[in-house]
Amino acid sequence: MTKPTQEQRKKKAEEMIKVIGFDLDDTLWDVMPVIKSAEKKLSDWVLSKIPEVRYGLAEIKQAREKILFKDPAIGFQFTKMRKAILKEIFESHLKDPTIAEKLSQEGIEIFIKARSQVQLFPGVEQTLETLANQYKLGVITNGNADIKSMKISKYFSFTISAEEVGAPKPHEEIFLAALQQTKVDKHEFVYVGDDMVNDIDGAKNVGMITVWKKNYARQFDGNTIPDKIIDRIDALPRAIQELISG
Repeated sequence: MTKPTQEQRKKKAEEMIKVIGFDLDDTLWDVMPVIKSAEKKLSDWVLSKIPEVRYGLAEIKQAREKILFKDPAIGFQFTKMRKAILKEIFESHLKDPTIAEKLSQEGIEIFIKARSQVQLFPGVEQTLETLANQYKLGVITNGNADIKSMKISKYFSFTISAEEVGAPKPHEEIFLAALQQTKVDKHEFVYVGDDMVNDIDGAKNVGMITVWKKNYARQFDGNTIPDKIIDRIDALPRAIQELISG
């Protein structure tokens, strides 16, 4: 029996798997150093605008609780929440709400820019380049990093965010939105993420194929079993081939 050619294997892969979706934070980069750096830049900027302002953890927590009490649904909308916190704090020091609004908008833009200056895990760009030659790639994220500002944005054909959909992972709405946008069957969609609950359980619950990129800071606490497990993102192409070959 003759072995299938590379072209035949590629055709089989395209028939079985058409789309690969990615989580971002802690899947393609380590998020904590990014958040800490962005927080520091924002804090320095706030103090440069109003030196007497108190912008510490206690003030942020107090503003957050006040905002959530008024609008609980804003909790997963990280950009809106952070801007609302800034506005709340600025309004406590400024008489003009128009200036507070203007400053809060400036502040969130500074934060998002810093939030999007990430250090990719080893092999991420090469892996995306390899996979993009064969599959449609996209993003499903709860976060607010600006993927369009990153050099890897050229590999992604779609981005689905919790803030835009109105529901965060692991809720099915965000995964169903990805299926609707890509117009593929759930069994033709592979989702890759590091969070067993938000990523793996969420994607599995709508019938997607799942690949868990191990996150050693988190326990294996999901309710479903991923179809494949990888230690590094550059192991993904092999994992995809193994899914195809069975």
